[in-house]
Amino acid sequence: MAMWTPDEQDPEFELTPMIDVVFLLIAFFMTLISFISSELIELELPQAEQSTIPEEPGERQYISINASGELFFGAMPITKEVLTLRLKQLKEDIPTLKVFLRADGLTTHRHVNQVMEATAKAGIFDLIFASSKD
Repeated sequence: MAMWTPDEQDPEFELTPMIDVVFLLIAFFMTLISFISSELIELELPQAEQSTIPEEPGERQYISINASGELFFGAMPITKEVLTLRLKQLKEDIPTLKVFLRADGLTTHRHVNQVMEATAKAGIFDLIFASSKD
């Protein structure tokens, strides 16, 4: 009985799936780096010799204030009124939300106080103030 055998073909190495995977990895790492770097606005933080780093920071939202008093929610500029609304929305989604407040050393206290009022109106009472330990 004669059996059918397929024609012999030289196996070819397909590059398309490997290129797809490489592009996905590049996109993933570019996105990850943009999220990490976008959370921090360049500031000259005040110094605190006795500062400590919390062992378990938990879910924190970064809020930054530059020397001229401009507010940043992560890396996006934001107004005080919108800040309160965004914090309320986040608090509903994440009940254990905490705020990491980064203020430039030259920022006047009234701007810091405005952020503290916005967090209190949103029902967030756990704040960490950023400082440098140089």
